[in-house]
Amino acid sequence: MKTIKLLGLSMSLVLLFAACKKDLETKKRDHDPSKPVVLSSFYPLEGGARSKILLDGENFGTDTSKIRVFFNNAKASVVSSTGNRIYAIVPRLPGENPKITVVVGTDTIAYQEKFNYYTQAQVSTVAGNGKKNFKPGRLSESEVFGKYLELDAEGNIFMSWRDGGSPVTFGIARINEKQNIVTPLIESPAAGRILFANGLTVDRKSGMLTAAHESVKEVIFTFDPKEAWYPRQRNAKFSTADLNAIVDGDRFKNFITHSPWDNHLYTRYRDGKVAKINPETMQAEIVVQGPYGSQYGQAINPKKPWLLYITLHSNARPIEFRQGISVLDLRNPKAGFKRLNAPGGSGFRDGPLQDALFNFPKDIKFDNDGNMFVADYNNHCIRMVSADNVVKTVAGQPGKAGYKDGGPVESQFRQPWGVAVNEQGDIYIADWGNARIRKLVIE
Repeated sequence: MKTIKLLGLSMSLVLLFAACKKDLETKKRDHDPSKPVVLSSFYPLEGGARSKILLDGENFGTDTSKIRVFFNNAKASVVSSTGNRIYAIVPRLPGENPKITVVVGTDTIAYQEKFNYYTQAQVSTVAGNGKKNFKPGRLSESEVFGKYLELDAEGNIFMSWRDGGSPVTFGIARINEKQNIVTPLIESPAAGRILFANGLTVDRKSGMLTAAHESVKEVIFTFDPKEAWYPRQRNAKFSTADLNAIVDGDRFKNFITHSPWDNHLYTRYRDGKVAKINPETMQAEIVVQGPYGSQYGQAINPKKPWLLYITLHSNARPIEFRQGISVLDLRNPKAGFKRLNAPGGSGFRDGPLQDALFNFPKDIKFDNDGNMFVADYNNHCIRMVSADNVVKTVAGQPGKAGYKDGGPVESQFRQPWGVAVNEQGDIYIADWGNARIRKLVIE
């Protein structure tokens, strides 16, 4: 019904926006900074991403470079203004019932009525057929059993795996939808593996892919697209004191993440130590001693690239960090990690982040608007933490495992493990239990 309603609104808006063109030519007014900006109404009252909207009021001015419109914290595209009417485009994922705010010069004012935003989502399968194995080739013929994913700015999907097959193999693969291909970058039998990779990271400017070798303190591998992603081993250069401080029995580093804030790589060991690595010189140092525990996710928020987020397992100590999402401010790492969601271990609860519960949250990644996506492994669904810290289930049926493409309500996952987000905001999921790569498009 909502889709029909939106289509009807779109048709009726055609006439309104045609009339606006005439308004633009005949009723232009300049902004008067000595007078306040006044808001009166907006139309339509509801819609989704990329919907057209008319904002009525007074003293907007006609210079669109000086007009900003926000739906909560999400910035809308301003197309034109007559001075008393703004023509704008609704942004993607502004949050529930967003407040519309107009900023002109030094004036900031919000409509009293909130906009009714409709989230529209669709899940599809990209690669894999359910066989727990790795087999390269065309997407429809491929077999994947991936755990972690990452994307570059060109749309290449990178997948790490460490299970499946006979014999079991470990490796990293590149998946490209446009090229219709799955191809290995590095692969070897488990017994003779060169790289034991989990989480991956890409510098979106250079395209450099980096993977941490889990069981060796200093070793990472880089894959440069200029060299056709040929794998190269590189060793971090720690001081003797820092290297010896990493507990041998807890030396496992499952993740490495590039921060565009300082152009450094950050990795964490199971003993809780977080290391900072210069990707050019490979100089490395321990920056903080954090909580102990096995780790299943790590990400940088591109809107605030000095914030490093992690998810920890049920063996974390202190216990308040178990099965939670925590954050570290890299500007002051000595302040330590802070847990963001509710304590209490396994569970399911949407709502404000401080009240939300997850059930073995695995990988986490952000879109460019600062929304975090969580692979909620034992709840068999994909959760979103909005930029204003509200948790919502965006795909899958909480607590019900299965395999089904479709809309957010009918779609099903089985133990989703990895997530990655492209430049357009599309989410890719390593649906581990179903041995497939899935795609979630949200508008």
